[in-house]
Amino acid sequence: MNKNEHPASIFSAGGIYGIDPKECAQETPNTQTSLFKYSDGKVLEFETRGRYTHGEGSLNVLIGNLFYGTDGYLELNGNTWKAFRKREREPFAGSGEGQMVDVTSTREDNISNHPTNFIEAIRSGKDSDLHCDISEGFLSSSLPILANISYRLGRELKFDGKTEKFVKEPEADKMLTRDYRKPYVVPGTV
Repeated sequence: MNKNEHPASIFSAGGIYGIDPKECAQETPNTQTSLFKYSDGKVLEFETRGRYTHGEGSLNVLIGNLFYGTDGYLELNGNTWKAFRKREREPFAGSGEGQMVDVTSTREDNISNHPTNFIEAIRSGKDSDLHCDISEGFLSSSLPILANISYRLGRELKFDGKTEKFVKEPEADKMLTRDYRKPYVVPGTV
């Protein structure tokens, strides 16, 4: 989507299903749908389904991405990808099955482990060791944080990307800087 900005609004809903929440220390849902709307009206939908499900698309995507555009869609499963126009049954472009392909930059190395790469780049002190630009990584990694704040508060939130604060939402702003050494308690619960 080439979005080099934060979304203008965020809505997320879901829950912990198939597991008694009292029996696990999990703070994030295992089933969640998040909608991010940008200032130009474009929408990014992200789903997490931690329960049993069949794969989707021709690549049988269980953990991966499906990107839908106005003229077609892209399936990404690990490092294998296929691109389709409209309702075509055969892809017009793609990688070989299982072939390691970096679809986000011109680098030829495997980008599947961003956290390890980030730590290695910090240790080396070289920005050039990063698999993606630090700003792009920051904007991408902020999305699940914003979604989980919306989920926890149970409502859509407006976000000001310039100030990196929620619009008229002091309760949500507090969650941007929460001390993660303390367990989170959902407001209104004991």
